[in-house]
Amino acid sequence: MAIQTKHKQTGGLESASSNTILETDGLISIKKELDNYLRQLSRSSDDKNIDTVITLFKDKILSHEKTLWDDAPSKESIEQYQDSFRALEHLYDLKATDDRYNFRIIIPVADRPQQLKQCLDSLMALCQSYGYGGFKNNTFSKISVLIADDSSDEKSRVKHREYCEFFTQAGLTTEYFGTEDQLAQLERSNPANNMQSFLPGAQNINEDTGFSHKGASIMRNITYLKLNQDRNRDRHLDNTLFYFIDSDQEFSIVTDTDTGKSVHAINYFHYLNEIFKQQDVSILTGKVVGDPPVSPSVMAGNFQQDTLDFLSILSMLEPDRSCQFHQQKKASTDDAAYHDMAELFGFDNRDRSFDFHCPLTQEHTNADCLENFSNKLEHFFYGEHPTRKTYFNYGDGFSKTIPARTVYTGNYIIKPDMLRYFIPFATMKLRMAGPVLGRLLQSKLQKKFVSANLPMLHNRTIRETGQSEFRAGVRKHYRNIDLSDEFIRQFYGDVLLFTINKLTQTGFPESDIDTKKIRSILTETYIDINKNYTEKQELITDLRSRINDYFLLEDNWWNLCSGNTGSAVDNFKNFLDNIEKNFGIHTHAYREITSPEKTRKKLDEMFDALKSYQDDLHTWDRALNF
Repeated sequence: MAIQTKHKQTGGLESASSNTILETDGLISIKKELDNYLRQLSRSSDDKNIDTVITLFKDKILSHEKTLWDDAPSKESIEQYQDSFRALEHLYDLKATDDRYNFRIIIPVADRPQQLKQCLDSLMALCQSYGYGGFKNNTFSKISVLIADDSSDEKSRVKHREYCEFFTQAGLTTEYFGTEDQLAQLERSNPANNMQSFLPGAQNINEDTGFSHKGASIMRNITYLKLNQDRNRDRHLDNTLFYFIDSDQEFSIVTDTDTGKSVHAINYFHYLNEIFKQQDVSILTGKVVGDPPVSPSVMAGNFQQDTLDFLSILSMLEPDRSCQFHQQKKASTDDAAYHDMAELFGFDNRDRSFDFHCPLTQEHTNADCLENFSNKLEHFFYGEHPTRKTYFNYGDGFSKTIPARTVYTGNYIIKPDMLRYFIPFATMKLRMAGPVLGRLLQSKLQKKFVSANLPMLHNRTIRETGQSEFRAGVRKHYRNIDLSDEFIRQFYGDVLLFTINKLTQTGFPESDIDTKKIRSILTETYIDINKNYTEKQELITDLRSRINDYFLLEDNWWNLCSGNTGSAVDNFKNFLDNIEKNFGIHTHAYREITSPEKTRKKLDEMFDALKSYQDDLHTWDRALNF
């Protein structure tokens, strides 16, 4: 096959064999071949001819990409890989029309200026590394950002606005959607009188300072209204994909063979464009690497098991010898390795433990490793899991999709007409909103709702403090950490999720279901989940006692050299104290989920929400004029 192209200077026709690209190896050769084509192609060339070269070039990049991930890619190889995509952008720039998707990244944020800055920094680095859509008029032309601010602290709001201005000036168009704008949006959408299921109490709020910490689900629903309004004003947004992420995430990954440093190894926008252009997809969800996407309230059992195993090994080592905890990391093959009740999701992690991988890089001892581990114990209560982080695995590549059942609310992409699928039951502020939405989408969209291997890096905590800037449901007073609110939200979130799971199997929400059946399924699910939590509570209590007894053994070396290990001993005691306060049988959280009166009230609220869900769908469609 020969590709006919017009020569820019002479207007004559030249032929170029397609085999030359296919026969060369390595990215340097790819770039040389591209340079040859660029000399032949011009803006007067036919887009069809250019597309043919683009296809050949993308195939060559893909071939090299697979080779790249056969082993751990080096920093240099990743940079060459990025360079090949920037070269690809030169070909797109020659086309008369670039019909690739635009992306609007939506980031809900509540009092997290540091984490938001890291998130935006990573996005800027991604744009600079791969150049998707080109950089025209000092702006990344196909990428824009919307910051949906739910902060209560004015200092946070000021910082967030400053970041919007800073990144816009740097070439990344970033719009600020603050609480004042949100209230104006609600007034235009008129939801106050007929949309209480989504946005309760909006009609009673006269000042934007009272309209904060609404919760991520409510914040996303308000943003849906704005995006729909923007789309109605500008139909060019029909060629835009809405990309929802969380402020504690980054457009990068960590692998099981690196030193913990993140790398921009995925051209997210390129592969999302490929998937949505070539496959019949309406909603796509990625996942996360790094810290688990679940609450510490469902990780305390497995983390304590790992801690006990760590101490058992450590006790047999000499404290002054070189650290023995630098074994090679292994990526888990289980999506729920960090979850105490993984069996509910079809996984079995019973009797499994994971090693601690010491992050210290300078020369250090086993005693230093203990100190480092002990400093991470408090981080656990903010969602960081020191022994069960998730690492990236290339697997079948970035374009392969599989049917999904869970929305990772910090990493999902929708077409504009999918704004009709709001975040359900948002006003209850329960955890597991993504899995609940996912089950409903699965029943409605089926194969059009997919998952792809496009994870983002999840950082629950700030490196300097080991804490989240703001995390709903987690309160700290001195060294006492209270997870009660988060625990209760997690428990009833699980009840709702598995109720929805059963209801969708009977035709919900498309088919009318007898309200007695809804009530029956809800009650049965509560009993099952409560039984699971009770069993895990007993395990957590037992593990806490075992760690306490083992750690306090007088002949363990950390109790014999208190001068060097005193702070580690203190950190362990505080950790065990917080475990007891949050997971003991007499804690506030356990009383809340077992009290007949409190349970009846919560289940009634969930029953009413389930019963009215079909009406909520119609109300939402009317609000969006769908």
